[in-house]
Amino acid sequence: MSNKPQLSVIIPTYNYAHYITIAIDSVLNCNFNQDEIEIVIVDDGSTDDTQKVLNKYIADPRIHYIHQNNQGKASATQVAIDNALGEYIFNLDADDYFLPNKLQQVVNIFNANPQVVHVSHPALCWVVEQDTKSPELLPQEILNQKNNGKDLLSFFYKRRILFGGGSTFAARASALRSFRIPQAVDMFIDEYLLLFTLNQGDSFFLAEPLSIWRIHNQNFSDNPQNNIAKKTRKLNSKKAIVTEVLKGDFNQDLQLLFKLKEQIDKITYDEIQNQKSLADVTKLWSLIFLELPYSYSDKLQIIKNYTIINRTLPSSILNFLRQLKN
Repeated sequence: MSNKPQLSVIIPTYNYAHYITIAIDSVLNCNFNQDEIEIVIVDDGSTDDTQKVLNKYIADPRIHYIHQNNQGKASATQVAIDNALGEYIFNLDADDYFLPNKLQQVVNIFNANPQVVHVSHPALCWVVEQDTKSPELLPQEILNQKNNGKDLLSFFYKRRILFGGGSTFAARASALRSFRIPQAVDMFIDEYLLLFTLNQGDSFFLAEPLSIWRIHNQNFSDNPQNNIAKKTRKLNSKKAIVTEVLKGDFNQDLQLLFKLKEQIDKITYDEIQNQKSLADVTKLWSLIFLELPYSYSDKLQIIKNYTIINRTLPSSILNFLRQLKN
């Protein structure tokens, strides 16, 4: 192995012993010069037998295993980035895996486009319980071309969509080292990486699915036993990411969209507590029509995409509509 690999694959993990060897092997068996690859695994205090199943990899010079006390995925990701030596950094969730030609195709894009700081592609979504696979449906207008990162963020958030994170995310190490990841962003680490990477330069989305996104009943977001913990973590993570965007150097329209998201979240939370107020609803509409610098038609699309009308209906009517839906 060379002294400095061309690329680093980072795998933050917590209690995914059952899956992580498949993730690692997908990198070790890929169609790329193995002397130019390293894998940085950060075990965020797993309580299962993760360390035991990784023992067979410890002697491999391409693999660096770091264990830390449980601090959350955001912390584990930052530690992995800090220890990565490659020019390009690929994120790989421990329960996903790469397809054989992913690394080469992504590196080719980086090498041919010096202004590109982020490369991604659709994931092939594998619903394990049903054993079905289908590709993510990305907007055709962003595929197989360079897209200005700031413009792409506006494109995504106006439509309330976001692609290019998780195990489809790859970035120049120089871009990732230009910012730090606050531990508080926690569950929104994928979104945070996209925001602060795309804000620096161009992005390129390949059209071919190049990684497997495994959807299973052990995903934190799909486990009913974690519902209460999930809601609490999600709320705190949202607050943290809004704070970081509002104090960053993002385009004004994107920051205003995050203010809108923040107000929607406040109304949603107050609604659960039966505390939704006319003042909060008025502030929401004011943000849309008096502050967002978009055309009337764009604002109507934002109202639709962010379900603004639902958020501002009286709670009694909203509850009645929910009952009808159920």
